[in-house]
Order: sequence, then C-alpha cells, then structure tokens
Amino acid sequence: MTKRRLIPIVLTILAHLLLWQFLTAKRTNWRPSPVAIVPVTLYQEPKASELIAAPPEKTIRQHTKVPENPPPVAPQVTPTESPLPAEIPPDLHANTSQLPDTPDQTEPAGISTATTSAATTTPAATALLTKAPFSVSYTLDVVRTEAALSNPILGVGEIHWDYNDQHYTMSTEAGIDLLFTKIILFSLHSEGTIGATGIIPKLTTEIRHNHPAASTYFNYELNTISFSASPLSLPLITGVQDKATVFMQLASIGNADPQQYTNGKTITIQVAEEKEANLVQFIILEQETIATKLGQLHTWHVVRPPRPGVYNSRLDIWLCPELHWIPVQIRNTESNGAVTTQTIRKITVAKTT
Repeated sequence: MTKRRLIPIVLTILAHLLLWQFLTAKRTNWRPSPVAIVPVTLYQEPKASELIAAPPEKTIRQHTKVPENPPPVAPQVTPTESPLPAEIPPDLHANTSQLPDTPDQTEPAGISTATTSAATTTPAATALLTKAPFSVSYTLDVVRTEAALSNPILGVGEIHWDYNDQHYTMSTEAGIDLLFTKIILFSLHSEGTIGATGIIPKLTTEIRHNHPAASTYFNYELNTISFSASPLSLPLITGVQDKATVFMQLASIGNADPQQYTNGKTITIQVAEEKEANLVQFIILEQETIATKLGQLHTWHVVRPPRPGVYNSRLDIWLCPELHWIPVQIRNTESNGAVTTQTIRKITVAKTT
C-alpha cells in the first residue's frame, strides 16, 4: 500500500520538475517577435517645383472623364491689333497746343521748350535761338489794387536795357509818383554778357525800400550761384537768369525767331533771386491786343502760373513783336488777391543794335 501511494507522488513531482525546466528555458531564450510598422501619411504638402512642372491639362485629365466622342469646339477668334510704330515722328509733336497738366512734365533745361498733348509727351527738350533786343529805356504806369483798399495805388516804373558789344546792363525800378517827387520802392540792377545761350548775368543787386542791398553772384567756372544775404551755394544751370533779365531773355527768344512762339509751348528757365534759384516755367498762351498810352499794341501773352512750394503768385507778361519783343505790360497777382500791373507809357531812349 505504501509503494502504490508513493509512485503517483513521485510521478507528479517529476512532471512538475520537467515543466519548471521547460518554462525556465523558454523565459531565458525569449525574444519579442518583429513587428512591421507601415507609415501612414494623412496629408503631404506638394512641392513648389511639382506645381510648376505639372501642366493644368494633366491635373484635369486625372479627375475628369473625357467622352469618347467630344462635341466639336468652335475655333477662337483673336482680335487683330494694329502694330505700334517703333518711333514717333517728330512731326506729331510740332503743332500740339495743350498745356501740361503738371509743371513737372517739362524738361528742366537752361532754356528749353516742351509742348505736350493728351496722348504723347515730347522727347528731350531742345535749346532755343536767342537774339538780344535793341537798347531801350521806357517808363510804365503802375497800378496796384488790394481788397482792403477802396482806391488803387498809382505809381511809375522804369526799365533801362543797354546792350553794346556783347555786354549788357539792365536796371528796373518802381515807386510812387508824387506831385514833386518819386519814392523808389524797389530797384534792381543787373550786368553781364551776351552769348550763345542768350543773356548771361554775372552780378545782380536788388534794393528794397528800407532794406539793405542784396547781391547775387553767378560763377560760371564753378557752375554755382551764391548770395550776399545767404551762405548757400546753389548749382547753376545753363541759361540761368535773374528777376530782371528773365523778361529780356523771353524777348530774345521771340526776337531771334517768331516761330518759336506758339500756343501752349512751355519755356523753362532757372531764375535766381535773393536767396534761392528755381526752375520757372512760362507758358505761351495766345496773341492779344492791349491798350496802352502808345496805342493798341499786338502782343504775345505769356504766363508763369503759381507753383506750390516754389512761388504762390501768378505772373503775366505781354511781349510786343513790333518793339523787338520787349515786355510792354507786366502783371503780378499775389496769393492774397493783390494785383500790380505795369503798362508801358512812353519810350524815352531806343536804338537798334
């Protein structure tokens, strides 16, 4: 009985030993089984090179089913365009008369012209011919009106232009003409030479009532303009004028060739005065007949319109071809509404050159 009981117990123990050895061997040699990781892309941003390289037709065919027998497509008709000329002939600009929309449309040159139309702009401006007018001295009636004054202020002005052997002197003055005397309110003296560009000022002296004299110096070797009233030295542009000679320079242009005066033409001249030098634009308006103490005079009307930031007044000039294009009437309209008009009254000295 004892042996029969021991045999199953021994077999059970042996079975447990074998199982323990098997499990121990499995645990020592265990390795995780390899797992296959498959990458999944939810969204991939296309490269720029792929977008550029791929033609639109290819993308459309990928998503659009093309019918086997597509309907005929009507041929496209392209509108014809008339070819533009490679160059605009100069003749197209010769007779235009519209004024420029802004002053900046003209070419800044010493003495230059520019005539513009609505469709085209002229090429680079060309220099104008000049011929100084004859020597002359004349007086002018001065009338000034102001909104605050019930009666106009009356005065007298004088212009003296002397041109001899390529040298000139010019003086202008304006004052109040009293019963036994005249009070000079303003005077300007200019001297220089005459050359290929017209009047060439060298020194200008300006004197105002109760103010010291102010001089302007023109240095053509250094191409600079300097002033006694300012330390500034500004660049000088060929054809520069002062406040007096600019009138005779305009006269020189018409005196050289009347055909240089046409409606709508713009003449740009650098004008130096006191402490500054600006490019001033004069627009030729039209021919007018004005009444003077010398009778009815046929003139060309030229205007310098206001230019914000440079000069606020308007200057009107009437040049008389019958008198070698000298200015026979000058009118200054200030921004406050005051108007000063000078009109020729008498020629005192005149000689042809």
